[in-house]
Amino acid sequence: MIKQLLTTCILCSVLLNSTSLFAQKTQMLQALSENLTVSGQLDNKTFQLLLKQGFKSVIVNRPDQEMGNNVSVSQLRNIAEQSHVSVIYQPIENGKITQTDIIEFSKYYNELPKPILMICKSGQRSSELFNEARKQGLLHE
Repeated sequence: MIKQLLTTCILCSVLLNSTSLFAQKTQMLQALSENLTVSGQLDNKTFQLLLKQGFKSVIVNRPDQEMGNNVSVSQLRNIAEQSHVSVIYQPIENGKITQTDIIEFSKYYNELPKPILMICKSGQRSSELFNEARKQGLLHE
């Protein structure tokens, strides 16, 4: 009985650990509208795969120098150029979105080919930027 319980506990532990490892490697994509999707941090290979899904433009909100950022905007731009995709670098410090940032994003959103992929560390600041611009009526949708 104890041996069976121990085996079950070990199996559950392995499953939980493998699930959390999988979740860490999987970048969450969230469509905020028909024309815009946000993503957390990406590696080069995942970025290449996403571009094949038909994104026409990319806005990077994560500063290159932010701790834990392993892919620079120049690396993303080089990959995107091979697919004829525009990349805009609009770095925003985490938790410090200004009205100027919102207006600048709105101009990009209104002028860039769609659909647009926005990238930051978790997707949170890109989502906030889009939602605030939408709330203020600055986006032509």
